[in-house]
Amino acid sequence: MDAIIKTGNKAVYPIIFPSDYSGLGSINCYVYQNGEDYTLIDAGIKNEGFEQFFYRKLKEYNIEINQITGIILTHFHNDHIGVVNQITNDYRIPVYASEIAIPRLKCEDDYLQQKLSFYYDLYEQYGVPEFARERMAKMENTLQNKEQVMIYPPIMKLEDGQAIGGLRVMTAPGHSPDSICLFDEETGWLFAGDFLLATGMTNALIDHDESGDITNPISQYIDSIEKIKAYNVRTVFAGHKEIYENLNEVMEKSLSKIEYKLQKVVSKISEGNHTAKQLGDAIYGARFAKYFTFIISEIIGLTLLAEQRGLIVRELRGGDWCFSVTSLIDQ
Repeated sequence: MDAIIKTGNKAVYPIIFPSDYSGLGSINCYVYQNGEDYTLIDAGIKNEGFEQFFYRKLKEYNIEINQITGIILTHFHNDHIGVVNQITNDYRIPVYASEIAIPRLKCEDDYLQQKLSFYYDLYEQYGVPEFARERMAKMENTLQNKEQVMIYPPIMKLEDGQAIGGLRVMTAPGHSPDSICLFDEETGWLFAGDFLLATGMTNALIDHDESGDITNPISQYIDSIEKIKAYNVRTVFAGHKEIYENLNEVMEKSLSKIEYKLQKVVSKISEGNHTAKQLGDAIYGARFAKYFTFIISEIIGLTLLAEQRGLIVRELRGGDWCFSVTSLIDQ
């Protein structure tokens, strides 16, 4: 049994499912107890192995499903929403998520069409459509078979600063635009979703806002880190990998990694790698194709950040984005 964390009338029951999903080692969700209230924070992935593991852990913890008084989703990704439909089909348990997450979780047609158009255009403009075929095929499949992945129960929106069940909601975009953290100010517990994992990896994925415009997840990550720094966090319950207690160290490590990678991208551009594909090949080699979704997100995010800081300029050449260092850097 995983260790139960208790303080007074509060407790956290970890559900840590070993998994090689995206190389992350585990898929985590938690039952948070605040007095008589039990809140499920995230809900794992939809497969038989996780479902069996989930119910076995609840039995070990002597928690019945009908004791759960709410489900909070930190963001819309499918490795965080797995058993929501199954649980709410049998019990009337309220489900909560950020307002931005709701059309994504509901797989609303307008959102799915917007998403498809956004990524088709994005990969074309960055000159990498051949690497994106598998991902685009999955998006097309979701559009055609959304009933298999959508969340069915009503979802109530959460807002930044809102108090719910002993927790404070904090918007923390970066990994995804809809990401939230949940903070217990009495205990210093932070339910972080995929905000920051123990290794300090940001895992910032390129996405779009409600208007269909690109967001820069790395800039968002930096802003979210600065926001979370203001809180006295003692323990972080992350969506993957281990639970940890050195958040300040992890945040500084993450920021250092961003700065290191930013300088590397600028350096590679100065060496003559002027396109996203050239940067991917120069920095990652064969891994660029293997981990395309993650690496292209990083390259796009870093080049947007470099442009924002005046280190590079972007211009469309023949329909593709090309990069060059500024004259200030050249000198």
